[in-house]
Amino acid sequence: MPPEAQFAVAGLPFTWDVILFCLLALAGLGYGFAVGRDRAVTVLLSTYLALAVVTNAPILSRLSQALNAGKSSAFQLVWFLGLFFLIFAILWRSHLLKNLAQERGVWWETALFSITQIGLLVSIALFLLPPEATQTLSPFFQQAFLGEIGRSFWLIAPIPLLFVIGREVFDDDDED
Repeated sequence: MPPEAQFAVAGLPFTWDVILFCLLALAGLGYGFAVGRDRAVTVLLSTYLALAVVTNAPILSRLSQALNAGKSSAFQLVWFLGLFFLIFAILWRSHLLKNLAQERGVWWETALFSITQIGLLVSIALFLLPPEATQTLSPFFQQAFLGEIGRSFWLIAPIPLLFVIGREVFDDDDED
């Protein structure tokens, strides 16, 4: 390895959480390129809907209490994942979304969209875990995904990206 590359790599905090995020990002990019930009919107909608239900539906808190799982337990993450997969399955089969998802998008749009989706999922999953489970994360990882600014970024970033990337580009020939 060239000395410049060794210096650059040596200065980065490669902890298990950073490595895990890199693996998730690679998996997300692979998924994004496999299904295309427009079909990835299904994942984003499923994520936001599952988060809204898990954090706001009183019935889930009561069910968790009935199952002797307090609000601070990892049970919220289980609810989120279960609802995410249920909503995803419903939306994936939706005729409305199938009609909207006709383009695959260019590679950089798909890559950017996939990275924001993975960041959003990691941020939500860490937020729903009990605090004692996230104390072992590196300070950088905690700030990037659990800090006020980091969580806000991952929750908001996909929304304007949908607008920017989702715009239809018209050629001059389309006016005829």
